[in-house]
Amino acid sequence: MKKPEYLIVGAGPVGLIFSLLLAKQNKNSHLLELRKKNDAGSDNRALALSYGTKLVLENLGIWTLLEKKITPIQSIHTSQKNSFGRTLLSAEEYNLPALGYVVSYGDLSKALEEEINQSSLVKISYEFEVSAIENKEDKSILYGRTKNSPLETPLLILADGGKNNTDLIQNLKRKETSYNHTALVTKVTSEIPPKSVAYERFTSMGPIALLPNGPKEFSLVWTGKDSDIQALAKTKKNVFLEKLHEHFGDRVGRFIDCEKFITFPLRKIVLADFPKSHIVVIGNSAQTMHPVAGQGFNTGIRDAHALSKLMNESESAYVGSESFVNQYYTSRKSETKKTLFFTDSLVNIFSNDLVGLSITRGFGLSLLDNFRPIKKFLVSKMSFGK
Repeated sequence: MKKPEYLIVGAGPVGLIFSLLLAKQNKNSHLLELRKKNDAGSDNRALALSYGTKLVLENLGIWTLLEKKITPIQSIHTSQKNSFGRTLLSAEEYNLPALGYVVSYGDLSKALEEEINQSSLVKISYEFEVSAIENKEDKSILYGRTKNSPLETPLLILADGGKNNTDLIQNLKRKETSYNHTALVTKVTSEIPPKSVAYERFTSMGPIALLPNGPKEFSLVWTGKDSDIQALAKTKKNVFLEKLHEHFGDRVGRFIDCEKFITFPLRKIVLADFPKSHIVVIGNSAQTMHPVAGQGFNTGIRDAHALSKLMNESESAYVGSESFVNQYYTSRKSETKKTLFFTDSLVNIFSNDLVGLSITRGFGLSLLDNFRPIKKFLVSKMSFGK
């Protein structure tokens, strides 16, 4: 009997990792990607990988391909502007090799594609535009530009990062809420090099995250009110660097240089309803969250790992059934809900600039620095989503 082929829409890191997890189980998969081949390799956006994601990549044999291009995060310094409070988390304190890791989207994608090219169980079709998706009683049917050659599968996995393919699926509904925030992303160079320290700075203009990216640079993610961030993005480089120093302070000295800005609106998206069989949605297609806690990408990897694990534990005939789909979503519901709540709580607590609340936050950060159980919870949340 011919083995089933599982269709995966989206060949970003989540889709690629999922296909490799299936290959380790001797399962066939076919990735369908809209972009051109090798286009992802030039994407320099920084990804923050959790320790749990590292373990998944090690299991797949990918980590050794990336080691020279990865920057470890040995400690995280959290503070608030105009406040005495601060919290420091260190990997050594919790017997971890690192609290997290930073790698570019392009480098990760290239390493994953190189590994996939060695596998006879994974196929990738680039420049594939999905035109229609039909969900039948015993399978899903996917059509490309023409309906002359449909692709059939017992389980279709949507991992396209929240693109418009969700609109093609009947009974799939997502609830979208705007944070009324915009993110500005760039690379910056400072007088004092990163030394594997990441910073989270809460300011009246929103949270500033600096992630060590190589020996000399930080990846900057500055999120805040739409109008504030859009105004920042229009300033000249020297004005922007002064503004960044004004809000961040002197911990890394003055900021010397920065690259081109990328800005994008921030939204929370969660699944409100989904097809009962033969289709599963993972990654940012299933949930999109605020980047303040760096949990979005790693939640997607945990989706991929949980789904592949369930498939490995299930009989082939069961995979894609209504019971299977329900079992998967039930297994992910609690963690995803808690992660969204954790992320939204940080946004709500640290985006309100009321004077009384600002003082309380400063006191809370000082208290947190001496309260090991909560720090242990934060490390576990960042490392494993728990």
